[in-house]
Amino acid sequence: MPQTAAAPTPDNAPRKRRPPRRVQVSRVQVLSPAMRRITFTGAELEGFAVNDPASYMKLIFPEPGQTEPTRPLPDGPRAKTMRTYTPLAVRPEAQEVDVDFVLHGEGPASTWAAQAHIGQVLFLMGPGPGYALPLQATAHLLVGDDSALPAFETILARLPATARVRVLVEVTSAAEQRTLASPAQLDVQWVVRGPDNHRAGQALEAALRQAGPFADDAIYLACEAGAMRRLRQLLTDELGVVRSQIVGRGYWKLSTVNHPDHDYGDDA
Repeated sequence: MPQTAAAPTPDNAPRKRRPPRRVQVSRVQVLSPAMRRITFTGAELEGFAVNDPASYMKLIFPEPGQTEPTRPLPDGPRAKTMRTYTPLAVRPEAQEVDVDFVLHGEGPASTWAAQAHIGQVLFLMGPGPGYALPLQATAHLLVGDDSALPAFETILARLPATARVRVLVEVTSAAEQRTLASPAQLDVQWVVRGPDNHRAGQALEAALRQAGPFADDAIYLACEAGAMRRLRQLLTDELGVVRSQIVGRGYWKLSTVNHPDHDYGDDA
């Protein structure tokens, strides 16, 4: 006999998607040759709040031929051109949010950010959860590439003055370096991989081999997805780190235009 599906209950009901928020560009700041900080504002940002560092949100971009994206319906199909970003700074009183974009020269989001100007409209969804920062840890290690810099900055801002934090950042050129700040005792090392993205993670690997030990560090590892897996294996197999010390995030993936935002490397 065919079975009839049970009506959803509060425990198993599908999660209702938050309605998208219409936002406009109000400022564009050039941080470096390959990084733009874009401020979005709008009355629909009322109630937009971020509780965790390294949280994420989604931005919906115009399709070819559009000057403004179509507002998605809450229960309708997903937008075709949607990418995941870290809300760097949220100012509720001004109804503003800052987002850093890496101009990597591939994909619609990077192309849009390279020409962004005041008044342009996007739609914003989220925020989603972020990094459950282990504040009881006295030593922290942040390892990643330029795509992780916004997340790193939000983590650094939350660390107490009693903590020690080392940051290893891989960038395409020395021109991408910038000042990072934290209440914690901070040590930052920049390493250059060059313009070839196929070398992602190689400079970080060399730096990690020189920077140990990491026996007591809480580690946040975020970069190209394949590099993240290789670096985590290096930490656990060669450098004496217990896997539970590491939180991994694959922020982008070579030859993949729309990498999912939930790549934690659990499959390897």
